[in-house]
Amino acid sequence: TKAKGLGKAIALKLAEQGAKVVLTGRASSKDGVEANVTEIQNSGGEAMAVLVDVSNPQEVDNAIKQVAERFGRVDILVNNAGVGFGSAMLEENSDKDWDANYGVNVKGTMALCRGVIPYMEKSGGGSIVNVASTAGIAASVGMPYPYVATKHALVGATKVLALEVAAKGIRANVVAPGAINTDMLQAAYAAIAEAESVSVEEAAAKENASIPLGRPAEPAEIADAIVFLAGPAASYITGIVLPVAGGMAPGI
Repeated sequence: TKAKGLGKAIALKLAEQGAKVVLTGRASSKDGVEANVTEIQNSGGEAMAVLVDVSNPQEVDNAIKQVAERFGRVDILVNNAGVGFGSAMLEENSDKDWDANYGVNVKGTMALCRGVIPYMEKSGGGSIVNVASTAGIAASVGMPYPYVATKHALVGATKVLALEVAAKGIRANVVAPGAINTDMLQAAYAAIAEAESVSVEEAAAKENASIPLGRPAEPAEIADAIVFLAGPAASYITGIVLPVAGGMAPGI
């Protein structure tokens, strides 16, 4: 979770709505996660940090146990962890690229879903929001095969989940963001600028020209959609994929 990251924006929005928030991250992001917890606590919210590699089933189980011990229940799960290793050229993707994407984007996400369902069922229901991408709906030029494939898989798995847990009062939906103004996007602009021998500003302008609204989303704009689907205002919505992409949804 970085200073301008989506995870932080989601946590802040949920805390503003009165949720007790658990922020997770790998050990490498410990400082950032703890800083975000402190920020929520300083603004009067309740939050805790749990370090977990979602591709490790034992760590997922331990993380859920920690949350249950602290709060006794789980009402909302937002799966925002994701990776995008690999190449847009099929032959350039290694087994490691495929496995790394699958391990986090599909297997890790669904492991967390599986772990929280008993707690949600016990308290009468809950809401799961999985964060995919427009790459989970359609491909666009330059996107890595394993990323597109696993984000599509996440969408499919969430739709199956929604059917399975509906009778338990649990909803499951997907948010599919397009471009988001994060540190990761700034790095992408820099890489495009270098590859095409243009300035970072020119690279950003070219990318923004492909978005009907003419700009990337702010993290808070994606977080608003996630908080909506997580909360009572979306009580009759389950099994959907909501693009939040400024009109940028190729192939739909």
